[in-house]
Amino acid sequence: MARLKAASWHLALTVVALGAVYAIVRTLWYPHPLLIADGALQTYGLLAGVSLALGPLLTLVVFRAGKKGLRSDLALIIIAQLAAFAFVVHLLYIRRIQLVVYSQGAFHALDAAHIALIGAKGQALLHTLPGRPAYVYVKLPHNKLAMLEVEIRTLQGEPPVFLRGWRYQPYTQAEQRKAAAQGYPLVAVARTNHVAASAIRRFRDDHPRLADYVFVPLRGTYTSVMLALDRKTGRIVSTLRFNPGMGNAPHASGHKKPPHAAAGRAPA
Repeated sequence: MARLKAASWHLALTVVALGAVYAIVRTLWYPHPLLIADGALQTYGLLAGVSLALGPLLTLVVFRAGKKGLRSDLALIIIAQLAAFAFVVHLLYIRRIQLVVYSQGAFHALDAAHIALIGAKGQALLHTLPGRPAYVYVKLPHNKLAMLEVEIRTLQGEPPVFLRGWRYQPYTQAEQRKAAAQGYPLVAVARTNHVAASAIRRFRDDHPRLADYVFVPLRGTYTSVMLALDRKTGRIVSTLRFNPGMGNAPHASGHKKPPHAAAGRAPA
C-alpha cells in the first residue's frame, strides 16, 4: 500500500504540473489555431510521456518501505524527471510562434528562427504590434509586370515572399476581408483532398451554412492545416485537421489560383 500511495502522490503532482503547462501552451504560446499546425501537441505528448515514465512509474517500481537507499533513489528519480520536464518545456517556449503572415493565399507560422530572416523593417513592425503571435499581411503589387519582378527576385535568391518583412503591414479588418476573398470554397477542398472527408463532415455538423465560410491553408513548421474563415469578415472561426495539399484548386470566385500560392512556403 505504501508503494501505491507514494506512486499515486507522485502521479497527482505530475498531472497538476502537466495541466499547468498545457494551459500555458494552449492559451499563451500556441493559441488557436497554432497548437496543431506547429507540432506543439506532439511535443506536449512527449513531455507527458517522459514525465509519467520518469516519475510515477519509476516510483512505483523502486519504492519499498524500509529499503536501504530509498531516499537517494527517489531523489534521483525526481531530479531526472525535473530535468526532462524543464528541457521539453524550454523547447516548447523557444519554438513558440511569434508571427503569423498571410501571403498569396496562405498563412505562414513563424518562430524565432524565421523572425531572424524577415529583416529589420519586419522586426521593427513586429515590435509595434500587440499580442503574440502577431498577424501581418504581405502587400504585393497589383501590376502583373511588377508581380513578375517579385517572382524573379525569388529565383535570384531573395527570401520567399512571406519572409520579406519590408512588405508587411498590420493584418487589419480590411486585410482579413482580402484573405477571405482569396479563400477556397468547401467544394474545392473536398474535390482536391479526399482524406479531408471526415474533418469536413465534422465542420458541417457545427457550421451547416457552408456558404458563410471559405478555407485557407495554414503552413506550420511541421505540418499544415486548413483554417475556416468567415466569408464576410475574414475572421478565423475553426481549424480543419488535415494537410490541405491544395495544388491548383479554384478560388471561391471560380478562378484558378497561381501555383505558388498553395505549393508550400516558397513561391515557385
